[in-house]
Amino acid sequence: MRPLLVLSLAPLISACSSPDTEFTAPLLSVESSIEGLSDRFAWARDTALSYAGVEGDSVGLWYEAALPGREAFCMRDVSHQALGAHFLGLDEHTRNMLFQFARNISEGKDWCTYWEITRNGDPAPVDYRDDESFWYNLPANFDVLDASYRMYKWTGDVTYIEHPVFLDFYEKSVTEFVDRWDLGKNTILDRSRYMNRDSYDLDDPYQYARGIPTYHESGVEGVRFGIDLLAFQVAAYRSYANILAATNQPTKSTEYLSRAVTAANLLTEVFWKPESEQFHDLYTESDQTFEAGNMQVFALYNDAVPDLEKSEALVSGLLNQKLENVEMGSYFPEVLYRYGKHGEALDMMMMLTADSTDRRSYPEVSYAVVGAIATGLMGIAPADKGISTLSRIDSEEDFATLNHFTHRNSIASLRHEGSHRSTLSVHAGDKLFWKANFAGNHPLLEVKNRKVRASISFDHQGNAVSSIEVEVLPMETVSIAVPEAE
Repeated sequence: MRPLLVLSLAPLISACSSPDTEFTAPLLSVESSIEGLSDRFAWARDTALSYAGVEGDSVGLWYEAALPGREAFCMRDVSHQALGAHFLGLDEHTRNMLFQFARNISEGKDWCTYWEITRNGDPAPVDYRDDESFWYNLPANFDVLDASYRMYKWTGDVTYIEHPVFLDFYEKSVTEFVDRWDLGKNTILDRSRYMNRDSYDLDDPYQYARGIPTYHESGVEGVRFGIDLLAFQVAAYRSYANILAATNQPTKSTEYLSRAVTAANLLTEVFWKPESEQFHDLYTESDQTFEAGNMQVFALYNDAVPDLEKSEALVSGLLNQKLENVEMGSYFPEVLYRYGKHGEALDMMMMLTADSTDRRSYPEVSYAVVGAIATGLMGIAPADKGISTLSRIDSEEDFATLNHFTHRNSIASLRHEGSHRSTLSVHAGDKLFWKANFAGNHPLLEVKNRKVRASISFDHQGNAVSSIEVEVLPMETVSIAVPEAE
């Protein structure tokens, strides 16, 4: 593990109310009455930051996103760690790493890129011999595309939707890459090019691994594709449609939204088993599905199951499964929070960060825990003008505060008291537009000692959510609550 880098989580930002003063954000931290949460967050933060690459490496800014000690980053890990990295002030690192993947896509690799890149900017030798022999998991192109769009939403960095290298990678991934590997709606069920070659040598790991159509790495022979490949394809098509809409291409945007729906329907058609009321993981050359395991988490992670009853069955199935490894487990907290399993999500985070957990030092664990606390427990999400929040603290007696997070040009802290009161403070930078959400149907919410009519909407599980939008100015603190009379 690298020595801990003491990084400022934001550049020096001048407070609007005092332009001659500068504010440097302290380290991101959590204060909470939930036992152990503050310490576990501090461990995750410090561990994640210890993996941040130093200035001067040939590849540019980067953080470890692979097996510890490789001094490298791979496509799946970066795509997942990007959220936690955002809250740790590592957006430039993430953008550079995603850019390195995008720039190395090539026809010679059948529109794959490099699965894993070292701090020297080279393909990791453990995964790459030449363009004919290299390790590659096919969901990765879609995963990187979706992660790039998500980072655009969080950061507002137009590089993600304007730079020709990124745009070329997106376009190639949803066209040539799909065609070359038989991943289209009319070919995927009958695809036979497991490794995109007529035969392969099981004793040669490079040949055997070229083009695995899933993140499942057990080596099951004859796999056509996994549930995760379709799930990431759904997410990629949806994100690409949003990129096209943002760049004034409405007709193509509609086309790719339609493709996302088609891929989601196919996922359910292939992997849902009515007799057992559960999803399976892999689809094989014998037209049979194989096992029900942790890979299903990717269907929820990518919101690829639109049917509410089936998605709830999927959540229940995951909770009854044995966890295969910490990499898979690192996805669970964010997903469980999103689907209303708050207590189970907290338990999973505590387990992942426990001293006794095998391989908890895997970089993905610490980054994922930071991201899950910020977006899961605290419910922070990017909104059109700023952020939205939703407390997922079950006990009304508990509180949690996320101190000194950065969003765009603002440094702020957010406190939730149970699910009935939320407080946002902007310490420096620009004013922050805040959409404060509260679970339940509350016609009125209390802000600045007056009751304001709330907007009522429903989440993807059909639960009522009450919200109001306010501006929080620099050096201002605003508290919004459900009135006690309710």
